[in-house]
Amino acid sequence: MIIADRLATNGVEYEYEHPFTGHDGSVRYPDFTIEDAATGELYLWEHLGMLGDPHYAEAWERKREWYATSGVLPLVQGGGPKGTLVTTEDDERGGIDSAAIDELIRGLGN
Repeated sequence: MIIADRLATNGVEYEYEHPFTGHDGSVRYPDFTIEDAATGELYLWEHLGMLGDPHYAEAWERKREWYATSGVLPLVQGGGPKGTLVTTEDDERGGIDSAAIDELIRGLGN
């Protein structure tokens, strides 16, 4: 909910759990999908809230690889031909830093 609130506060239109079809025809539902109207750039945002759970972390690694194979690469790598993967994580207390989320949002498309 915090990320959705920060996106809205920053004037970013998004879709929640919008289907994304990958290279193999299978579908994933990223937490947030953002399409930059000016550039056409597609951002798929995944919030990784339980990376401390080994099963969750394993499943995330498979999903991350699927995104990469589907042409969606991380923001830190400049994105991919089919989109840019944005990820956030809970802090050590299980919370989210709203200021850090705002900074990340402002950096999209730059």
